[in-house]
Parts: sequence; structure tokens; C-alpha cells
Amino acid sequence: MGSPSYNSRVALITYSGVPAITTDDRLLRDALIARGAEVEAKPWDARADWSIYHRIVLRSCWNFHHLPTEFRGWVDNVKARHDGSLMNAPALVQWSVDKRYLRDLESRGVAIVPTIWVSAGDGDETPDLDALIAEQGWQGGAVVKPAISATAHDTWRVAPGDGGAHQARFRALVAARPSGVMVQPYLLEIEDGEWSLVFLGGEFSHAVRKRPAVGEFRVQHDFGGTIERLDPDPAIVEDARAVLRAAAEATNTGVADILYARVDGVVRSGRLLLMELELIEPVLFFAQAPRAAARMAELIVTR
Repeated sequence: MGSPSYNSRVALITYSGVPAITTDDRLLRDALIARGAEVEAKPWDARADWSIYHRIVLRSCWNFHHLPTEFRGWVDNVKARHDGSLMNAPALVQWSVDKRYLRDLESRGVAIVPTIWVSAGDGDETPDLDALIAEQGWQGGAVVKPAISATAHDTWRVAPGDGGAHQARFRALVAARPSGVMVQPYLLEIEDGEWSLVFLGGEFSHAVRKRPAVGEFRVQHDFGGTIERLDPDPAIVEDARAVLRAAAEATNTGVADILYARVDGVVRSGRLLLMELELIEPVLFFAQAPRAAARMAELIVTR
């Protein structure tokens, strides 16, 4: 067997803190190898000659939110040196770094979690949390998170009437985050589980429901969350599909050209309420849907 051809070299992008391919993504790696590809794990924040790869697929670059300027510069550099290789495409990635993309989706008819955007650059005083929660009528309190974040980093809940205990932390977060901070209502529906619907090549693939541990609202495994493969109602899938269409329109991208996407949200009154659209580094739950890894591998090597 000869050396792999140029167009079969694939880099699965990780980061320097954890440079290896994740357990879940090993299924994708194996599926790529089965299709004749040479696959390497490559941290985005390490020196590399990116021009040698036919496909550069963002996977576990889980520190991008700590280095957003550097990450965006890297995306631009890859595009300039080897345009067409980065998956997802640079336009989608750059747009989705900052969660203000939710504004674009809402303007296109997507139902999102109500959000108050707070930025030190606005020149106004940091709002009082208790007053903000009362003004919005959020009976369950609020959740605070940075506009550029991942894995629930710097995300916390504020119970009704407890804003004073969090005000200093809130003020410090706003001051430290030039991109701004989001304040959203605490959703009681999260206790029933957060849905993650995975799309590959613009088509629905599979879904899981993530449940938080007792007394917790964050659904990530790091906080004791659990995962269950489930089939959502068709109306929920259609709502998620509408999210992809809106994202494609916002970025001048074809829906079918979105290699992977994870639509995260809760169900309210039988419809999906969007929390996040993950287009950079989401876990795609291949362990719960092993055939999906083969479908994604096929998309990578045939495009």
C-alpha cells in the first residue's frame, strides 16, 4: 500500500492542553482511516504546516474561548493559506465564536432564550441583578454567562432575591469580558433535560437528552450530567432544521455545506427554545450513534 495521497490527509483539530483525539472522536478517526485517509490530531494553537492537509476538521479545540482573538486569527490564517480546507467553513466559525449570533437567528424567526446583553463598552453602569430579574419578571431567577464561552465556563445561576450576593462577581465579569456578558432567565425546563440535535451535512442525524444532576443546572458531564439517546418529536426536529436554515442565511452558506452542527435547547409548549447552536467544537455523541461517525467521515472525504 502506497503513501496516502494529498487529498486523503485529515487533521482533527484539538488544543495544546489536551492534544489527543477524544474518546468520542476516535470513532470518526477510525471511520476516516477505513476510507483511506491518513488522520492526525493537531492542536490549533501549535505550530504546523496547515497546507499539507486536505481537510482540517475542528473537533476538540476547547480553549478557543480563552483566546478568541488568537483563534480567530488562526482561522483567517488557515483560510488565507489553504482556503476550502477548514470544516466547518471559516464564515460559520467566525460568526459563531460570539453568542451574539443568537441575535441574528432571532431576527430570522428562531425562538431563543430571552437574553439581556451587558457590555462594559456601552458606557453604562453594570445593571443591578435583582432589579434586572424583577423587571424581566423571571420568577426562577437568572443565569449569567460570557458572550464568548464554552463548557459552562464562568456560568452561574442567580436565585430570585439573591442578586446582591453575586453583584461584585457580575461586575467583575462584565469588566473582564470585552465581548460582553449574557443574562438569561433560569429555565425550569432544564430540569427535564436539554436536547442536543446533531445534523451532518445539513441533515438530521440523531439526538440526545442531557439531564443535570440533582441540585445542578449545568448538564455537562463535568458537573454530573447524564446523557440518553432519544428520538425527539418531529416538530422539534423541524424547529432545529429551521435554526440551520437561519444560520446558513446569516452566513451566506448552503445548509448542506454545514458539515456538522449541534442544536441545543429545551422544549417549551411542544416547541424548541434555542439555547445554543454549536458549530465549532461540540461533542457529537458518536458513542450514542456509532453509524453517525461513518456518515461524517464520508462527507469529509467526498467533498
